[in-house]
Formats: sequence, C-alpha cells, structure tokens
Amino acid sequence: MNPFDIHDKVALVTGGTRGLGRAISLHLAGQGARVLAGYFQNDQAAETSREEAASRGYSYEVIKANLMIPTGIQALVDHVASHGGRLDLLVHNAATGVHKPLQALSQRHLSVVWQVNVGAFFELATKLRPLMPSGSRIIAISSEGARKGVLDYGSVGSSKAALEALCRQMAVEWAPGGISVNVVAPGLLETDTLKVWQDAESRVRQEVEATPLNRLVRLEEVARVVHFLASPASEGIVGQTLLVDGGKSIAAFKP
Repeated sequence: MNPFDIHDKVALVTGGTRGLGRAISLHLAGQGARVLAGYFQNDQAAETSREEAASRGYSYEVIKANLMIPTGIQALVDHVASHGGRLDLLVHNAATGVHKPLQALSQRHLSVVWQVNVGAFFELATKLRPLMPSGSRIIAISSEGARKGVLDYGSVGSSKAALEALCRQMAVEWAPGGISVNVVAPGLLETDTLKVWQDAESRVRQEVEATPLNRLVRLEEVARVVHFLASPASEGIVGQTLLVDGGKSIAAFKP
C-alpha cells in the first residue's frame, strides 16, 4: 500500500479558492481526493479555481459560505452531510485579519478575526466530527505570528496562537477515536496578504535575508506538507505544529 495515498478521500478546505488554500485544494485534488473548497465572497477566483480543476479532470467543488455567521458554518456541514455523509479531511485555511497597531484595534476587530480564525474552526470541527471515520485528519493553517511578535499583526497572531492551542487540545481528546489533529505554520508567502502591507517589499526582503533557503517558501511546498499530514504516512504525528519556513526559525545567523 502507498502510505501517501489519499485517493477518494473527501476533503473540505476552507478558504480553498485563493492563495495558499487554492494551492492546497488543487494539490489534494490532483492526488485523487474529492475536494470541497469553501470560499466567502470572491466568485471570480472560485470559478477560476473550479475551471482549472475541471480542465485537469479533478473531483473539485466550490462552496460559498460565510464563516462569520452560524448559518454559513452550518451550510458547509449540511453540504458534507448531504454529499455522502463522510469527511476524511478538514483543512482550516480560511482567515481574516485587521492589520493595525494594538492601540488602533477595537474589541469588535478582535471578535471578527477570532471568529473566522478560531471560532469557525471550532464549530466546523466539532460539528463535522461525527462524519469523520477513524483515520481522518484535521489540519489547521497557522503562521509565524502565533509564536513571535509581528508588526501590525496582533489580531491575527493572537488568534493563530489560540488556534494552535485548540488543536493540541483536540489532538489529545480525539486521537483515541482515530482522528489526528495537527497544524502547519508556513513562513511568509507570496499571496494577496502582502497587498495589505505598505512595507511588503521590505518584509519580503527581510524574510529572504533571514532564511537559509535564500527565498520565500513556495505555496506548493506547503501544500505537499498538508498532503503528507492528510495521508496514512503521518499516523504517528499527533498534535504537532510543523513549521514550513525554509529554516528561518532555527537560523541564529545566515551562512
């Protein structure tokens, strides 16, 4: 048996039609998974993603749902339940953020960010768990801000830290039932997120300079790590956060 085989596994990828989520969902579909890609509002990006998957003969479906409201979360759960009633993999990539200094943040800003990045994940995971057989996987996408202070990243970084803690708790409680929960934490990626930072060029330069690989991590490299965690090959990995940052986090200095 191929330990990396995910053929015919049913996967739900939130935020699955743009950026890293798109790379993950298309990669999983390319490996034979039946992918449900959730998205919020960019219909054009969703259609482009769906058309690309169709042109390659992938099993790939896009689902529009607002994770900031209970009915949006329930819509995803109902969709999975009505299409075979089984889910083998949940990848929570959907995220939002308010990129401002802490003193410019309000409680409402934090509430919105935490709802999408943490609350929606909790609701989806707990509601979908009855549909997930033994051997299923849950994977959350985190970021460097969960462990380090990043300029204007307080709302997101704090939510990602909570997300990682929640995943560890899920891993402990759900592993006996055969459901593995892990986290993938990429370094800085070339996605639309860079557009919200006025100093994006400087941040990219600093990232490259601090990374032994001497470049940004690529989207497909992160997608392959998700594939590994989704496969039987990862069955001994439980409750871990896998860093995919090109070695930045371990380099005291760059050779």
